Amino acid sequence: MNKRVTLADIAADVDVSKATVSLVMRDSPLVASSTRDKVLASAQRLGYVYNRAAASLRSNRSGTVGIIMTSVGNPFFAELTVGVEAALSGGGRTVILGQHSESLEIQDQLLNRLLEYGVDGVILTPAHGTPASTIARLSDNGVAVVLCTRRIRGAGVSYVGSDNVGGAKSAAEHLLGHGFRTLVFIGGRDGGSPRRERLRGLSAALAAQGLPDSAVVSIPTPATREAAHAATADFLNSASLPVGILAYNDIVASGVAAAVREAGLVIGDDVAIIGFDDIQASRFEQPPLTTVDIDPARVGRLAAEILVAAIDGGGKPSDVISDNTLVVRQSCGCPAPAVLSSVRLAQGSHLA
Repeated sequence: MNKRVTLADIAADVDVSKATVSLVMRDSPLVASSTRDKVLASAQRLGYVYNRAAASLRSNRSGTVGIIMTSVGNPFFAELTVGVEAALSGGGRTVILGQHSESLEIQDQLLNRLLEYGVDGVILTPAHGTPASTIARLSDNGVAVVLCTRRIRGAGVSYVGSDNVGGAKSAAEHLLGHGFRTLVFIGGRDGGSPRRERLRGLSAALAAQGLPDSAVVSIPTPATREAAHAATADFLNSASLPVGILAYNDIVASGVAAAVREAGLVIGDDVAIIGFDDIQASRFEQPPLTTVDIDPARVGRLAAEILVAAIDGGGKPSDVISDNTLVVRQSCGCPAPAVLSSVRLAQGSHLA
């Protein structure tokens, strides 16, 4: 059996102290770049494997963080995770990913497993109904926590999300500008913090036009295509057209659009639709989806940066709210952008 390569072996090979090799392996800025390059080249040539477990015992840090979210199959969370990993990759941290599918039991199992692995921190999109005691248990075990896109009352940790109120307000103002005086809000579980905040944005837009809160028809559903499709089909059976719909997110908007088409109605004419998220697939809907762009990758990067600061013991818990922008396409009834074309004629040629 081959002997495990040690820091002392590398030190002898490069003719530096073991302490210098240790500093290089810990990515310390105190070592000259030329020496660092020699040490790293020696480590690779000799086949040195960094003993992360031993380093964790010395530093009381595992170098791992967890991301627990609703569904890894949801494009929004996929894009958010890309942002998290991009922010954490440079710090040498390992990311453990899990989904709870709105199950409190599965969420508890995942969090227990992360505690067993000794993660330094967790970015959590909590399952609906998650109590503050769940977060307290993590904090009591020395795990930094950042809530992402959903709040928990009394959690006492940082929250990162998009400006739900402002985004919904801008979407509602756009629909009102098309002449609608009744708006429909479809999707999202009743009582969830993003849904509450988006309803506040709708109410603010209506109030500015002198319209009452009753001018919003609120239809809560799970945030899936299937649930949105069923709810929209039921609504359209007795709806007065035309009507403007704000969907809880772009996945819901896709289900809404399918129901509208199946009813033989025209999107953008009989039914105007605006989504929320601007996942990459939204621009390829037919017609392309008008939606609130919250830049999921940016939200993920912000959550990761706040988590790293919390792990390092910096600052008090805070709310970090990311700006968003209404991206106007054709599902709301706006015309497609003009496409300009030109014909270049070679010198001396002519058109018949």
